[in-house]
Amino acid sequence: MAADIVTSIYSLTLVPRDEGEMMKAFVATRVTQGKRPSDFSHCIDGELVWMIDPCPLSRRHPDGPCGCGRSFSGMSTDGYTTTAVVRDIPGFSRGDYEMALRSCFEAQGWCPCCLNRSVPDIVDELIDLAASWADGTVVGRRLDRVLARHR
Repeated sequence: MAADIVTSIYSLTLVPRDEGEMMKAFVATRVTQGKRPSDFSHCIDGELVWMIDPCPLSRRHPDGPCGCGRSFSGMSTDGYTTTAVVRDIPGFSRGDYEMALRSCFEAQGWCPCCLNRSVPDIVDELIDLAASWADGTVVGRRLDRVLARHR
């Protein structure tokens, strides 16, 4: 069974119904924050995050003034963080993930035609990337790569 997703303008809360199945996802964390000069965290610990496509400036200078190539975007706060942690979420499904991301885009006023990839494609990428890491692994981002951060 899938997790119920309760949304509001201010929060996205996961309420698992079935503890049997698990799916990995990236969530915001402050663990290892500050170990790099370019670190920042404007998300709530534990909120689902996704990765915006890096802009041309960030592609040229990932540690420069634009952080989109080194950060994750919070689905609840629309904040950004340079660290995330992989979490096994009981009862969370692919459909829940899509609904969470669509709700995020709607709440934040994202125009679907402004995205380079579709919501299902973004969700597939997030699921594939998270699946390759152990639960509890703290990660960072470097453009199109997700890398383990050492505590």
